[in-house]
Amino acid sequence: MSRFPPDALLRYATRALVAMDVPEPDAALVAESLVEAELEGQASHGLLRLPFLLDRLRAGLINPRPALRAIAERAATVLLDADNALGPVAGMRAAELAVERARASGTGLVAVRRGNHIGSLGFYLRRVTAGGMVGMAFTNGPPAMSPPGGSTPYLGTNPIAAGFPTTGAPVIVDMATSQVARGHILKAARVREPIPEGWAVDAEGQPTTDPQAAIGGRLLPLGGEKGFVLALLVEVLSGVLSDAAVGPEVVGTFTPADRESNVGHCFLAIDPDALAPGFAVRMDRVAADLRRLGGRAPGDRRHAERARRLLEGVELSSQLVADLRERVGSEP
Repeated sequence: MSRFPPDALLRYATRALVAMDVPEPDAALVAESLVEAELEGQASHGLLRLPFLLDRLRAGLINPRPALRAIAERAATVLLDADNALGPVAGMRAAELAVERARASGTGLVAVRRGNHIGSLGFYLRRVTAGGMVGMAFTNGPPAMSPPGGSTPYLGTNPIAAGFPTTGAPVIVDMATSQVARGHILKAARVREPIPEGWAVDAEGQPTTDPQAAIGGRLLPLGGEKGFVLALLVEVLSGVLSDAAVGPEVVGTFTPADRESNVGHCFLAIDPDALAPGFAVRMDRVAADLRRLGGRAPGDRRHAERARRLLEGVELSSQLVADLRERVGSEP
């Protein structure tokens, strides 16, 4: 393992993306999303993704200079065609549009089609909550979980996320609807480490701790059948609603393919002042109650990790450093 200053990683990732014809502001945004994931202990959404993004850009499978456009809109809703943009480019624009509509109408909903993997949804919701808004976000992914009673993967790990402003750090809920996000399996495979039992089964449906067998098998839904139903809810809101890819049609970051991913997203912003002013103070009390009872509020661990890693730096595995050197021509 090697440790790197976050600012150096931001510059490195930005330069690597600019070299692939990504405009510098877009490159900086994508780099920020990757490094922020590393800072918050979400390595599965961090720089692990950069080599694959570079590969897809090089192969023409992601558009480095997209023309995002609204193709349907009403007072509080927008359908955004992302033109196969890098995930954070489309995700941030969708979040901004949702906030704009919420300021005008009390709520704003933006559905996105022709997107790509957008990383940690908390990245966007922290910015939504910074404007005093309540936010929710959903996105679909390539098949990983099979329906109850079935053995063929159909739905992705389809995360559900929500952000709630307080007078301090926001409360952020961000979770996969599988037992664990697929990125944790892929990370374990790359560093040749076993995974905990209960995360996945192999192609024969047997429990496995081998990440490669898990990749060839399927992930287990969070809470059994209820997790799959939650994943279906996300699939409908992000893929069906936007007319994006659904189920096996979705292509992931790590998946060899000759077509665009066409991932769907859905962002919802709510202006709490349109209902009952004072939301942030009331939310302070809820978060304080959770901590007083010996627990923590969602997002607390990530805030603490960020503070620590900003001081100590970000650790990257030797395998990831080698992958980056191969793609970029230099180390971070």
